[in-house]
This record gives sequence, C-alpha cells and structure tokens, in this order.
Amino acid sequence: MLVIASNSTCDVCWECYTAGSEAKVPHAITCGHVFCKKCLEDLMQHTMQHKCPLCRTQFSPWDINKLHLEHDTSARTIESASEPVAEAPRLDAESQHVFDEIVRIVNEGSMGNEIHGVVDECREYYNSSSRLGNQYTPVWLRKVTIACDEIRDSLTSEVEAVDFKYQALERTRSDEKLAALAVERSLRNNYKHMNDVWKCQLDFVNRELDSVKRECQSLREELDRIHSTQRVMSRVYLVDSENEVCI
Repeated sequence: MLVIASNSTCDVCWECYTAGSEAKVPHAITCGHVFCKKCLEDLMQHTMQHKCPLCRTQFSPWDINKLHLEHDTSARTIESASEPVAEAPRLDAESQHVFDEIVRIVNEGSMGNEIHGVVDECREYYNSSSRLGNQYTPVWLRKVTIACDEIRDSLTSEVEAVDFKYQALERTRSDEKLAALAVERSLRNNYKHMNDVWKCQLDFVNRELDSVKRECQSLREELDRIHSTQRVMSRVYLVDSENEVCI
C-alpha cells in the first residue's frame, strides 16, 4: 500500500491532503508527482494532453494511483486544536473569463487574431492583478502555463500544417507556371510556322497573279492586232469589189 505523510500538501492547490474528503485524497501519476484528486480531474478536464504540471511528463488516466495518508496523532491533535484552514478564494468573474477563454481555445481552436487578443487580455490581467494574493499566484500561473503550452503546441501544429499547404501550393504554382510557359512557347512556334507558310503561299499567289496579268495583257494586245488586221483586210476587200463592179 502506497502511503504519504499526513502533513503533505498538493503541489497545485497547496492544500493539505485529507482522508475524509474524496476530493483531497492524494494520487500519484506516472512521473511520481502527487496531487489531490480534484486538481487532477480539473487538469484532465481542461487540457487535451494530460501532462504533469511540474515536469510536463505526459500521463494516462489509467496510470493514476491512489495513495493513503499515514496516521500522525500529533498532526491530528494540532489540526483539531487549530482553526480550519481557509480555502483558496474562488476566481472572480474576470479571472474565470480569462481562464475559460484559454480553455476554449485549447479545446476548440481559434483564429490567429482571436488568440492574440486572448493573450493580450491575459497579459493585461496579470499586469494589473494583485487582488488574488501572492500565495495563490503560482497556482494560477501554473494552470495558465499548462494552457499556454497547449496553445503553443496547437499553434505550432497549425503553423506546420499551413506551411505544408503553402509549400504544396508553391510547388503547384511553379509547375503550372512552367506548363504555361511551355504552352506559350509552343503557340509562338506554331504561330511563326503558320505565318511563314502563309507568307510563302501569298508570295506564290502574287507571282501567279502577276503571270496571269502579263498573259492577259499579251492576249489583249494580240487580240487588238487581229482586230486591226481584220479591219484592214475588210477595207481591201471592199476596194477590190468596187473595182470589179466598175470594170
């Protein structure tokens, strides 16, 4: 049976362990650190990854071991004679709001600008907060540190995913650019080839047209000579006919 000293306190809430209250019964996790049951339940409820608040070692709920308090008569005498230890005050509305926002971002995720807003709100709160008392500040800071670690891990994963997508898009853009340049070169080469072919065909047609024009001109001139000869022959024939009639 695992036993712990009766005057031991939880490293999170700093309250003494008690056998009478189930919430304050000590429990040990994988790394060996001991916390009360209530603090462990709050830790597992508000974080996705179960890590020790002191050494950040990850643990499983199935590895939690319940401890027993050793019997200390002197401690019981002092405890019965003294006044009950006052419990830590509950968080006020502003503190609870900040903590709830951190837990919400850890569990649900959020946009970058909203996360920066919550971080700024936390900084403003801690810079102006002196009403909780120094004896409770380390506890609150430890809880916030755990939540901030979760946010950092989540943001790191998101950044890595975004960077992976960016690299993939960059490779796709580069491939598409190379393909577009290849298509452009092919189109330009085809255009030049077709333009050269059309120019050759146009030159050939122009030469043929000039040849036809010259041939037409030659035929027209030949036709004019024939017409002229016919007219001369007609006049000669008429003169000869008239001479014969006179004789």
